[in-house]
Amino acid sequence: MRYVLTCTVFLFFCVAAAVGQSTALTAGSAAAPGTAANETYSITITVRNIRNNKGVIRFKFYDDNTRFPHDTGFLRTVVPKTEMKGDSITVTYHGFTSKNMAIALQDDENSDMKLDMGWFLPKEGHAFSDYYHATMLRKPVYDDFDFVLTGDKKVEMKMRYY
Repeated sequence: MRYVLTCTVFLFFCVAAAVGQSTALTAGSAAAPGTAANETYSITITVRNIRNNKGVIRFKFYDDNTRFPHDTGFLRTVVPKTEMKGDSITVTYHGFTSKNMAIALQDDENSDMKLDMGWFLPKEGHAFSDYYHATMLRKPVYDDFDFVLTGDKKVEMKMRYY
């Protein structure tokens, strides 16, 4: 299944994405020192506390060359929430080389390809790789939710709604 969509993902970024349930990709950077150049890894992402099954989840992947909140990141994907089980969804992506990276997502509940805003805060949810942004006093930064990929990885993302 492939989807082509254009979207806006959490506070600053516009994206266009080609998607699959399990996506092969070229991560776009050289392998870390001491690793084989052709060695690749998978990332399994579990998103929890999704408040409904309407719309889509829009993922954006970042690395040291495209740090959050970069407009496009190095990879964007969209997953329909029809794949949910309870209040969670799990997807696996393959083909990443060893590198420092981060993942952010937006819950686009009405699939309108933009982040719907209230007076000051988003009406739609967001989440970050292995990080829950609990404060409204500052925006999240790349260093809050980045990780070093050196093998297959499981990432937990807990939704935040205002």
